[in-house]
Amino acid sequence: MRFFKKDEVQQNEVQAVTETKIETKDNEKNVFSKRNLSLFNADTIEYIIENFPAMSIEIQSGLNNLVDILEHTIDYIEDMSSEIIKNDRDFKLSKAHRDTSIAIYDIVQNIEGYVKWMQHEYDKNIEEDKKNPNEVARTLEKDDIKNNQNNEVSLDSTLTYEEVEIYKDFSLKEPKAFKLGNKSINVDDWNDLLVKTAEVLTKQYKNNKNSNKFVKEINPVEKKSTQNSFRDTAIEMLTEYKINLDEFKIIIK
Repeated sequence: MRFFKKDEVQQNEVQAVTETKIETKDNEKNVFSKRNLSLFNADTIEYIIENFPAMSIEIQSGLNNLVDILEHTIDYIEDMSSEIIKNDRDFKLSKAHRDTSIAIYDIVQNIEGYVKWMQHEYDKNIEEDKKNPNEVARTLEKDDIKNNQNNEVSLDSTLTYEEVEIYKDFSLKEPKAFKLGNKSINVDDWNDLLVKTAEVLTKQYKNNKNSNKFVKEINPVEKKSTQNSFRDTAIEMLTEYKINLDEFKIIIK
């Protein structure tokens, strides 16, 4: 029977971990095919994106926050490594610190690739909603999922809400309702806002599409975010039905 030295055991363990690591830096062109992260199964996340898009936004936000923490960790370790060289000339320990920084950066790239894939999948769903807003609205009407009474706005008096015009920046903001004309419609999330906006437009503003109504030229705030992608989809629908952007307001939490 052979007994392994401690160093040999540690080396084998390190090799096993290295083999299971997902490399993204050598495959940036295929980043959207990198779908599995050790904490998440791709099929599970796809289901969340399709059925609970608002929560997929929260997951992306959480992963981005984790990336920020890891980046800060790298900076901290690098500072400590430099201090060790400066004060103690301990090059061996400094190298161990730097190797750890490199390993953490691999994790950062892995997470960033996964977030990019999530955003790609999310954008695909948005495009599908943009292509068939009328069909979605007709399905809602046919199935009678929600009636006007259920759509009435009910706000928690203990919370603070704000009315914001549709053309403004909605990064990291969640809708509670929207206002158009004399109607205020309650919504569950951004996806629900798109569906109910399509429903209102097709029912009450269908004659606008072929009218000569003057529409103000208002440019939306340009800032890349998941929430603004939803906003831009709503703006396209409003533009199609010739609704001035300052007439459509979103009540945010």
